[in-house]
Amino acid sequence: MQSNDETGILLISHGSRLPYGSEVINKLADMYRKDSDYKLGVGYMEMHKPDIATAVEELVEGTDIKRIIAIPVFLAHGVHTKRDIPKILGLSDEEEHDHEDCNHENHAHDGHSHKGHHHHDHDFKKVNFDGEIIYTDPLGADPLVLEIIKKRIADSL
Repeated sequence: MQSNDETGILLISHGSRLPYGSEVINKLADMYRKDSDYKLGVGYMEMHKPDIATAVEELVEGTDIKRIIAIPVFLAHGVHTKRDIPKILGLSDEEEHDHEDCNHENHAHDGHSHKGHHHHDHDFKKVNFDGEIIYTDPLGADPLVLEIIKKRIADSL
C-alpha cells in the first residue's frame, strides 16, 4: 500500500479565455487541500496555464510520488476526456480512440465553432512520468451533482 506521500492528485480542467473556470477549479483545489494530506495539482487542457504536462511536473517535483490520480473535472465524457487527455497522460496512442465519440465538425469552445477542429500531437505537451497514472471518469450523473442542482433550484425559489 502506498502512503499519502507517494500519491498525487491532479484535477484537470478545460481552460477558458475567461477567468471564471480557473477561479472555480482553483477554489475546489484549495478546498480539497484543506481536507486532505495528498499533494494536489491543477492542469488545463488549453487556453490556461499550467498545461497538464507542466502540472504533473510541478506535482511530482521534489517528491516521492509514484502514483497520480487524474480527475477530469468535466460533467460528461467528450473528445477531450476520451481522446486528448488520455493521450497527453500517455495512457493511449492515436489509434486507440473511439471515432464515434469524436465528432470534430461540431466541436466548439466559448460559443465559437471550430469546424474540423481537432488536436494533434504537436498541440499538446505529453506527460513525462514513470509512475502509475489512474485516470478517473468525469463527474457524471452522480447523486451529489443532483444535490447541487436541487440546491440551485431551491435557492432560486
